[in-house]
Amino acid sequence: MARTKRSAKLDTRNARFKLEPDKDHQDWTAQGRYLKYRRPRKGGSGSWYARMNQEGKILQARLGTADDYQDADGIDVLDYDQAYKAAEKWFKGKVHAAHLEASGEAVNAGPYTVANALHDYFEDGDRRGMKGLGRDRQRAAAWITPELGGVEVPKLTRTRIESWLAKVAESPRRVRTKKPQAPDAPVPKPRNYKVPRIPKAAPVPPAPPATDDEKRARKDSANRVLTILKAALNHALDRRRVTGGEAWQSVKPYRGTTNARLRFLSAEDQVRLVNACPADFKNLVRGALLTGARYGELARLRVEDFNSTAGTVFIAESKSGKPRHVVLTEEGKLLFVGLTAGKDSSALVFQRHGIERRKREEIGQTWGHGDAGHLMADACTAAELEPLTFHELRHSYASMLVNKGVPLAYVAAQLGHADTRMTEKHYGHLAPSALADAIRAAMPNMGLMEPQKIVALKISSGT
Repeated sequence: MARTKRSAKLDTRNARFKLEPDKDHQDWTAQGRYLKYRRPRKGGSGSWYARMNQEGKILQARLGTADDYQDADGIDVLDYDQAYKAAEKWFKGKVHAAHLEASGEAVNAGPYTVANALHDYFEDGDRRGMKGLGRDRQRAAAWITPELGGVEVPKLTRTRIESWLAKVAESPRRVRTKKPQAPDAPVPKPRNYKVPRIPKAAPVPPAPPATDDEKRARKDSANRVLTILKAALNHALDRRRVTGGEAWQSVKPYRGTTNARLRFLSAEDQVRLVNACPADFKNLVRGALLTGARYGELARLRVEDFNSTAGTVFIAESKSGKPRHVVLTEEGKLLFVGLTAGKDSSALVFQRHGIERRKREEIGQTWGHGDAGHLMADACTAAELEPLTFHELRHSYASMLVNKGVPLAYVAAQLGHADTRMTEKHYGHLAPSALADAIRAAMPNMGLMEPQKIVALKISSGT
């Protein structure tokens, strides 16, 4: 490997031991730029410094400990070559900062840390109207800032990031907890019950991932957090807050984490689920099964978004940021006609009655962020179905369309996907294909199976 530069007095340990202690010894690297070495008088390893003259000002930074008595690790202990490269990197950063300041852009005071990069990235995201910033901020505050927030971006290494990523993947999943009580909050007065109540057991904290599916899910979550970190650091690189970028760009996400099996409810299971839901929630579940819309999209729908003439529903705000028109079936049009009849155009289509919310303008009407979880669990139990999430109703809608031969491009448009890649990834195997038709037509019936006596349940079209 080619050396960066040779120096007769600083290149080797023996040469540095001959230098006078407690005195600056420096090598010229470029005009106004120097790599400096200094060893304490009382013994011990010396230190490397980068020193430059910028517009009459002397700027200096300590780079690390010299490898006088221990081997270099490239992070805290540096040999001459590593110190030279670290100095060059520091010089470039100072030049970039000077250019930013001359152009009128804000320059961070002090070291530029990962926390600074996240702050700048989220501020720019707010300005550009990025979707999902609230969720990304929560993930960054939970997983990135505590471990890497105080680390200076130039000091990030690939090893450091990979160790952090492995720690995230091996950590238990986070659960919702109540906010801790303030230290100065008054102690509530104990209540006297006629019949003593059995105290609740302390909640069991989540355990580290044990099964293959849990490990896959945690690695998938770690990949999502890594995406946020890389986006923030690349934003800092693009805005010339930092230089380099090899440390985080070389870190690869975990592979094989998005192969989770998607659940698709059959038509019979969909009917059983709807029949097990309470009144308001039943309409919301019907809306998901008949439009494929997300929970938040349904909760925001207004009466004016339903076009009874065209038989469509307008989704103004979606995950991708692009609006779309969802084409309704005859059954879907019946649902929306019944839910919008006699209502003001600004009224919500899907409302929840009988519940009060202190922090919402539309008390007792809106569907909140966490309202569907326990209702879906109760409905699955009553319908004797395996537990599923509300979002899986969207998968069932898409699978029904694909199974009926609807082109994947049309399915992607209904779901609001930017193209067919996501649709093909999750539902492409369900689409009828010439390969499957050819195999089934060519393979003879060999009589290996006895006739089945099970008759499939028929769904009436009039309900």
